[in-house]
Amino acid sequence: MRTYGALPAELGHYDIDCREFMFYQYLPVKLAGVTEVVMERRLDCFRLILGAICCDYVGFRGLNAFVDSYVYLTAKHMVTAPGAPMNRPGWHSDGFLTSDINYIWSDCFPTVFNCSSFSLTLDDEISLDEMSAQAAPYADCCYGDGTLLRLDQFCVHRVADIPAPLVRTFLKVSFSLDRYDLIGNSHNFELNYDWPMRERKLTRNVPQPVGKS
Repeated sequence: MRTYGALPAELGHYDIDCREFMFYQYLPVKLAGVTEVVMERRLDCFRLILGAICCDYVGFRGLNAFVDSYVYLTAKHMVTAPGAPMNRPGWHSDGFLTSDINYIWSDCFPTVFNCSSFSLTLDDEISLDEMSAQAAPYADCCYGDGTLLRLDQFCVHRVADIPAPLVRTFLKVSFSLDRYDLIGNSHNFELNYDWPMRERKLTRNVPQPVGKS
């Protein structure tokens, strides 16, 4: 049985040649009920790794789960600097309290995981403070640059410390039974969909409506 503090699955090394600055946040690339992945040509540099991710998900969860899932792509190729990480700071868990599966990849300064034995309150806000208090520094774990990882809700992690300004490429692919509906998410104009969007908060923003999954 998996518990909080579990480490991600390591799925191999990939080289991605991304040369255009970009910021895509939870861009839907596949809708529930279909198998086709659709995205604009600007994202062609991610097609190979996205294909590998979809194949892994089918092997991990099964074809029916793949068909039933929405697939969202987060792609960032931009300048990051000390004190200004491109992703949310602090210890957290993607898909906390859900069945969502996330895949992440970066070309440098990889995500830091922590394999402490966490005891967490099943609450989105309280658990963040508990993760911060319980993450023992000696239990930190990193993987190499360019390593593709599969995460579930039990993988507690944070962004790496950035020592100096640099251009970094980061990719995240999320599989969920739910619509990610926060205002500010990227819209895929190659797909036919339209759903109500929720306002963002200053505190933690859960991608899907509260109480789903």
